[in-house]
Amino acid sequence: MSNLMRAALLREFGPASNLTIEKIPVPLPATGQLLIKVRAAGINPVDYKTRTGKGLPARELELPAILGWDIAGEVVSLGEGVSRFNRNERVFGMSNFPHAGNAYAEYAIVREDEFALIPAAVSDEVAAATPLAALTAWEALFDQGELGAGQKILIHAAAGGVGHIAVQLAKWKGAYVVGTASQQNHALLHELGVDQALDYRTQDFTTAVNDIDVVLDGIGGDNTLRSIDVLKPGGVVICLPSMYKDDPAILAKAAAKNVRVKWMVVSPSGERMEQVAALLASGDLKIKVDQTFPLEDVAKAHEAVETGHVSGKVVLVI
Repeated sequence: MSNLMRAALLREFGPASNLTIEKIPVPLPATGQLLIKVRAAGINPVDYKTRTGKGLPARELELPAILGWDIAGEVVSLGEGVSRFNRNERVFGMSNFPHAGNAYAEYAIVREDEFALIPAAVSDEVAAATPLAALTAWEALFDQGELGAGQKILIHAAAGGVGHIAVQLAKWKGAYVVGTASQQNHALLHELGVDQALDYRTQDFTTAVNDIDVVLDGIGGDNTLRSIDVLKPGGVVICLPSMYKDDPAILAKAAAKNVRVKWMVVSPSGERMEQVAALLASGDLKIKVDQTFPLEDVAKAHEAVETGHVSGKVVLVI
C-alpha cells in the first residue's frame, strides 16, 4: 500500500468545480478507529449544501476538507482496542456526522462504533448509498415521529434518497403510506409499497389527504406550513432542513392546531446500522442507486444531486 492516496479536496466553499483530486498522505487509525479502503461513497444533499458553505456541517469544517459521510469498504488496519471488526471485512456506516467524514478518498479513518458489517449479497455501491439516508429515515419515523402500525404517514419527496427508504420502513412497521413525487416516479412508489401516490406538480396534498399522524418533510418552509393542515390533533411534522428550525410562523400555526413540529440532526450509530443491515439482508429494504460516478467525476456527481431530481441515490465508486 502506498503512503499516498487520491482524495477530492475542497479548499474553499463554492461551486462543484472547487472539488479537486489531489494526492495526500494515507491517515493512520488511533484507538477505537479503523482504516477503511473506501470502495464507494454515497452523496447526499447535505454534501453539496456543505460544499457551498451552508448548514451545520459547514460550520464544523476546517478547510481544506474531504467531504462525504457515507462510506462502504474493507477494513485495512485496526487501531488499538478495536474488537468488533477484523481486517478484510466489508463494513459500512455514516462517519463522524456532522463533523468531517472524509468519504471522498481512497482511504478513510472511521470509528468502529459507527459502522456495521455489509451483508454478503449487498454491493459496495448499495451499501454506500444507505447509511445517512437510512439513519435519517429511521430516526425521523421511529424516534421523532413514534410511527406505529395502523397509523397514516405522508412522506414528501418519497422517491428521493431519504424518502424511498422511509416509505419501506413505514410499510415494514405496518403504516398506511401516502407519498408525493412527480408522475414519472409513481411506478417506483407503488413498487416500494406506497398506498396512495400524489403528483406534487398537479395535486394539492392538502385537499387530497387528511387525518395524518406523521408527516416527513424534506422540503421545509411553505411545504411544512401546509403539511400542518393535514395532521390530526396531536400529530407531528418532522422537518429535515435545519434552516427552518424554530420558524415562528411554523411554530405558531402548529400550536394553534394542537400539533407538533420537530427538527432533527441525524446521529451516527453502528448499532442502528446493524438493524438496517438486517433489513437489507432480508430484502425488507431495497436501496435504489440512480447513478454512479468515478472519484474523478465528483463535481459531476455533486451537480447531479444538486438538480433535486435524483430518484434514489448517487454514489461515487472509488
